[in-house]
Amino acid sequence: MIGRRASRVHRAGVGSTLARAWLPLAHEVGRGVLRRGNQPARPSFAEWDAEPSFSDATWVIGQPPGSLLGEAPMRLVGGSRVTATRMEYVTTDARGRTITATGAYLRSHSPWRGGPRPVIGFAPSTQGVAPHCDPSFSMSVGMSVSLRGPVDIVASYELPAITAMLAAGAHVVLTDYPRDPDFGWQLYCDHPSGGNALLDALRAARHLGLPLSAPIGLWGFSQGGAAVGMALERASYAPDIAPVAAVIGAPPARLDAVLAHVDGSLVTGVLSYAVAGLMVASADIRAEILGALTREGLDHFTADIATCAVSSVFTSGWRGTHRWTHQGVPLGELLDDLPHVAAEFDARALGRASPTVPVLLWGSRHDDVVPIAQVRELRAAWRRQGADLTWFEDRTPRIPGRTGANHFGPYYRHLARHVGWLLDELRR
Repeated sequence: MIGRRASRVHRAGVGSTLARAWLPLAHEVGRGVLRRGNQPARPSFAEWDAEPSFSDATWVIGQPPGSLLGEAPMRLVGGSRVTATRMEYVTTDARGRTITATGAYLRSHSPWRGGPRPVIGFAPSTQGVAPHCDPSFSMSVGMSVSLRGPVDIVASYELPAITAMLAAGAHVVLTDYPRDPDFGWQLYCDHPSGGNALLDALRAARHLGLPLSAPIGLWGFSQGGAAVGMALERASYAPDIAPVAAVIGAPPARLDAVLAHVDGSLVTGVLSYAVAGLMVASADIRAEILGALTREGLDHFTADIATCAVSSVFTSGWRGTHRWTHQGVPLGELLDDLPHVAAEFDARALGRASPTVPVLLWGSRHDDVVPIAQVRELRAAWRRQGADLTWFEDRTPRIPGRTGANHFGPYYRHLARHVGWLLDELRR
């Protein structure tokens, strides 16, 4: 396993009584934010009227992971030769609980050259944790802007990758990532839960006609890269899903280091997403985090998780988080020093096991979101365990401003090459 960085903060005592007193507020924050994030803004997005109506995330009893619970046709921007279906299915979170998740099965009608037509399990990069940011919905919108209340921008920036795969004749199955049924918050960067949800989405698509014989590839960048990595490390979860190869780009293998790296950048809002994904993990983690946050920190948190990723630049972009904590230290540093949070960081770290299929692993030398050091460490950890890795490192010069350009720019720059690598592996 890749070790956590050493803590640089000495934790000030926060009384457990005070911390736990915040728990009712946490629940109200969660429910209130989802109401504010969904319903008031909804009328300004005309396309939302056509959104399939699935129930909120719920606990599931008596149905195995991969069970299909619901389906509805969806519109895919730029998908003229595609049958697109949004689906609701059963998955398992990192704590072994069965819950619902949503995703999409995109069936290509373009010709495929070479062997059986494959399917690519697609784990999206960070879109935002509000329900209207889910890729299975945003792909039907493309891009839309709401100016009611906080500026909110839905942008489906994974469409170039997905449409390239579909145009080549490969089917695509994607996950939106599951949500905690009690709070409604996405299990953000909960890599074990994300990996499970991706594999279960492939299982669910079989109920919609995906052939059992279809060769399976996996694809993930950033948040999605870590989900794919965890799915490969925990292959025993779904032995009936046997990937042939995978592309993993800039995975946040050590989430704590990523949070420290992005603090004060244009994408500071991802810290709020991470906080939401951590707080739903346990009551102890909620108590630790809520006991550490100031009112200003809570305000940024609620604003960020109600809007999509592009919109977070208006709420938290280029703001440091030292004013979010009672100690006056950046949030990422403080989280790493909270014992229950630190244990959760360790549980999500990649590198404990290695993939057993060929993997193209890549990172960017000057990545301003996911530090290249941890991607190189993951490469070393996997190779020590015998992984069949193809390594690629982007050397684009550093772009000033900490805008995320050194993170997303290389993704699009090398997209055709990396999609081609995966498709070639699926033709073997």
